[in-house]
Amino acid sequence: NQQLQYILGQCWTSLIYVLLLLSQRQTKQSGDIDAKQISWDTAFNQPNNLSNKNCGFLYKTNNKLHYEKCNFTKPFFCMTNVVLVHQKETWEGALEYCRTHYNDLASLSTADKMNSALLEITQAETVYVWTGLHYLAGDWFWVTGDDLDYTAWYQNEQPQCPARDLRCGALDKQTRVWTHRNCEEKLSFFCL
Repeated sequence: NQQLQYILGQCWTSLIYVLLLLSQRQTKQSGDIDAKQISWDTAFNQPNNLSNKNCGFLYKTNNKLHYEKCNFTKPFFCMTNVVLVHQKETWEGALEYCRTHYNDLASLSTADKMNSALLEITQAETVYVWTGLHYLAGDWFWVTGDDLDYTAWYQNEQPQCPARDLRCGALDKQTRVWTHRNCEEKLSFFCL
């Protein structure tokens, strides 16, 4: 299962990743629990800001966060900003797949998201990997609605008025920059 799974009992993770999870409203846990619904367990005076407790865990039973010392061994889960899907789809097919099985086709709208994608792309079976970048009505945009402030185009030159069939954005595995591709190509893709 490619979706993030809860571990039975208490789940450990670094508080940095828990806070990342809370800050990314589009991230969901399995079972359709939206990350923005996860909060500190105020019934147990959390967070209690104790300086010797700088890790956190998530109680599965009530989806509440607690501080704890980091030297305890617990089950854990890992998170990433993007998920590489090896299945090959057209850009529209990838968009539909991501919206059905995850949240959306990935926007690489920050350096952190881009770096996460660059780590994942090494496992791709295609040279190009679809992103949520699309050209419509005279502008490039992310389907997630993220701003296009951060860019990674070849030589930092955004394609102006690309040909009708070259209006979908992909990440190039070899050059590690964004490129515009034919939307009907079947490529691997990144989901959020």
